[in-house]
Amino acid sequence: MNTFLSELGKKLAERWVSVLALPGALFTALVTAGSVLGHRDALDWRRLARAAEDFIAHFDLRPVQAVLLSVVILGVGAGIGLLARGLGGVVERVWLLSGPVWLTGRLIRRRQDRWRRAHSAVESASTDERVSEVDRAALAEARNAIALTQPARPTWIGDRLRGVGVRVHGQYGLDFPYAWPRLWTLLPETCRNDLIAARAALTGASIQGGWGLLYLCLGTQWWPAALVGAVLLLIGWRRGREAATNLADLTESAVDLYAADLALSLGVDLPSGYLTPALGRQISERLRKGT
Repeated sequence: MNTFLSELGKKLAERWVSVLALPGALFTALVTAGSVLGHRDALDWRRLARAAEDFIAHFDLRPVQAVLLSVVILGVGAGIGLLARGLGGVVERVWLLSGPVWLTGRLIRRRQDRWRRAHSAVESASTDERVSEVDRAALAEARNAIALTQPARPTWIGDRLRGVGVRVHGQYGLDFPYAWPRLWTLLPETCRNDLIAARAALTGASIQGGWGLLYLCLGTQWWPAALVGAVLLLIGWRRGREAATNLADLTESAVDLYAADLALSLGVDLPSGYLTPALGRQISERLRKGT
């Protein structure tokens, strides 16, 4: 048991250092550099080098103070890392924002108008014999690039994840919020691990966006940090889109593969061998329990 606890402590310490302390310590160092250089001398590396040499020289004969300072820097870095994770939660909530209407209504209507025009083009092409299959596929791809279902969120990521429930209800008649917790208990461990990893990737992307916000704030003091913040926000947003796509695809795949098992576990017979919308609606009524 002592060996297990020792190894667990080492792993937790390594994760604490790599995930929180080191990125935070780097940010702390850049805050210090920005305070020395400012906007006017933002790229004066000689001035920064001189300041660093003076700082190091100050602790040449003070090893205890140097060690204590290192501990303080790691502690401050960990605190900044926690702040970045908190801001990452804010970034994720923005990605998944659904209201209020006065804030999101205009963006939602704009996305809906784009989607409806693209959907009309797909429907027109489907009845026009002059349009080739390749062109029809291209039109469908353009519509799906906006959203797989009619938009109801101001962001692409929000619509991509919301679309899972819409598509599942349309295909199987299941109310996704009620069916998913029951279905989760039936999934094999490998499938659940893939879903957990996909969710963690989305969280990681949002945390990167949180770091981007911190660097943008630092940019008010030292303008190169604003460029770093903008890049981090952009990369985080791209990673968020990829993670949301992967999470949505894996979730739909889990429903496609195991929805019938859910029905059988609830004692519902499947005469056709698969879950029909009518049976799905019956299951949903049962799972809602009158709510």
